[in-house]
Amino acid sequence: MERFFLAMSRTWESCEMLEQDFLASDDATGTIVVLTHVRVRARATGRELEFPIVQTIAIRNELITEIHPFYWDTAAIADICANPAPTQHQSH
Repeated sequence: MERFFLAMSRTWESCEMLEQDFLASDDATGTIVVLTHVRVRARATGRELEFPIVQTIAIRNELITEIHPFYWDTAAIADICANPAPTQHQSH
């Protein structure tokens, strides 16, 4: 988890959870499924993006042991991290 949050901190200047819905849980396996809508700002470019993530989260002995995120549009996420926003050129 520490490595995960360090990587998140290096990538995102801000990360805001706008809405979170717990979709399913399985007491036998300790797994929950969560839909989260987030807004992020890329540290490298300053660009923002809102997008949904579905995550499966495994909990064992009251500790999170695994998180598997599933993203809708990985290309859009990669784009805001690598490409600065286009500049507006004004004619005189």
